[in-house]
Amino acid sequence: MARTYCCDLSEYTQGLKCEIPVSGKPTTGGTMNDANSSMQLTRAADYAVRVMIHLVGRAGEGRVSLPTVAAATGAPESFLSKVLQALTRAGLLVSQRGQSGGFEVSPHGLKASMRDVIEAVDGPIHLNVCLTSGNACARQDWCPAHPVWVRAQEAMLAVLEAARIEELAFGEEKRKASSRSGFGLAGGIAVVPAGHACCRCGEVETR
Repeated sequence: MARTYCCDLSEYTQGLKCEIPVSGKPTTGGTMNDANSSMQLTRAADYAVRVMIHLVGRAGEGRVSLPTVAAATGAPESFLSKVLQALTRAGLLVSQRGQSGGFEVSPHGLKASMRDVIEAVDGPIHLNVCLTSGNACARQDWCPAHPVWVRAQEAMLAVLEAARIEELAFGEEKRKASSRSGFGLAGGIAVVPAGHACCRCGEVETR
């Protein structure tokens, strides 16, 4: 189901995403909070990206259980199970039930982009209703804001499409390895422990 970024965050399974307060009371800031749409990414999509980065980083190591994935991503198991089901239905993951069951990334999932992952859970991304179809808004043929919405969506989708999960997972593993070894970067400058040779210049740090 297409998502237009205007419905209840908790109802992601129904294709909704707007943060409208239950009380409907105005806020002290004077904003129209009960009619304000949010462009914030859903929790489900955020968790889905975390899941894919974790599982792609462990590709080839076998299936991973739900509790293990939940611990690695910081997501509640009850909520995460629905996210994993959505990713499995989209063909990004393969699941297996039973004692030795769990989840692992599929060949298709290895090639996935962030856009693929988000849309597997939330459906097609649309910044505004006028971008959902050719006749979704009667004003779009002459509305001065419509071309701006089009450019904004194209730019966002291009960024999400260019972000490949495999590259993100590889980068995460490199950061973890760097942290474990004591090497790192500070302000763009290589930080090398004493007695270790710098990987850039080969000089041994003696201080």
